[in-house]
Order: sequence, then structure tokens, then C-alpha cells
Amino acid sequence: AAADPARGAVLVIHENRGLTDHIRSLPPRFAGDGYSALAIDLLSEEGGTAAVGGEAEATAALGQAPPERLIADLRAGIDELERREQNAKTAVIGFCFGGGLTWQLLAAGEPRLAAAAPFYGPAPADADFSGSKAAVLAVYGELDSRVNATRDGAVAALQAAGLKHEVRTFPGADHAFFNDTGPRYNAAAATEAYQDVLDWFNTNLR
Repeated sequence: AAADPARGAVLVIHENRGLTDHIRSLPPRFAGDGYSALAIDLLSEEGGTAAVGGEAEATAALGQAPPERLIADLRAGIDELERREQNAKTAVIGFCFGGGLTWQLLAAGEPRLAAAAPFYGPAPADADFSGSKAAVLAVYGELDSRVNATRDGAVAALQAAGLKHEVRTFPGADHAFFNDTGPRYNAAAATEAYQDVLDWFNTNLR
């Protein structure tokens, strides 16, 4: 989804269920707020999310995909955004599995990212973000104990790399609180988190 003029370009990384209707709704939403955005389907090699089957099949297929392939696909998504918006800075936002991939993309030293917003993404252990230049807004839900166990390590790695960062943990919110099609959707937290992302991108994609 394109914005004209674009304040920046945003790569959207889906959850572990593939390119769902919820994720498809985000690029037009970002475009309405001034950011050209692209939601990549990381099951393209399998024929696309729709061709794989249901959510369980999508989750299984993504679990079997080599991390190197996923990172390469994300880099290709950035290539495409740069082709579409040659004068815009690029950000990435990812949710759950996609949040984890956002951290992995930073750890892979992708130099073209000006900003990143991992939503409740499990950060890799002993991550090294020194190859990145991104300003990172890390978003968590208070009740998401599994992912929150990786939060301190992620923050320590951001500090060690000297990256500009902010951490938001939303009270009373659980994993996947941003997904308005899911059972843990928290409308108040999701609304506030989206505005935080817009503010972060507005500041760091100039």
C-alpha cells in the first residue's frame, strides 16, 4: 500500500500463521497514516499462505523454514520497498514470530533499517545488534511471561550496541494483544501501541 508523499517505508512481518487478514489490513492502515508499507508472505516458497492450508499447517511450515531463508526473504522485502520509495527511510514491524524475526534481522546486521518495532517478539539469546543502526521500539504485554523472559537480554543487547531504543510494556495485555481478530485482543493497548509506533516512525524516519 502506497502513501503519497510517503513519510517512510514499512516492512510488516506476520505472525506464525502466515499472511492473515489481520496482517493484510496493516499496510493500508499505515498508508493512511503516511507510510508506504508491504506485508511479506514468508510462505511464498511453499506457494503462499493460502496454498499451505490452515493455521496449523502454516505454523508447521514456517517452523521448518531455515532462518537464513526467512532473513533473505525479509531483505528482498526491503529491496522492494526501496524500489518503490527510493527517497524514504525504511522501518520494520513484526508481531509474535514476526517480532522475533525483527530481532533476528537486527542481529543479522541489516544496515538499511532506520527504525524497528518488534511486538512481543522473542529475542535471540546473546544477540549482537552492533551491525544495525535502527532505532528500536520494543513492545511487550505485561502478561506475556514467555516472551518477557527475553526482554532484559534484548535491552542489554540494545544498550551494548548503542542503539536508540524505548521499551513499552502494556499493563494487563497478553501476547498477541494487537491482533484484533484474536482472543487476546486488547483494544486500549492496541490503540496506544499503534500511536506509539506512528510517533516512533515519525521521529526516526525523517
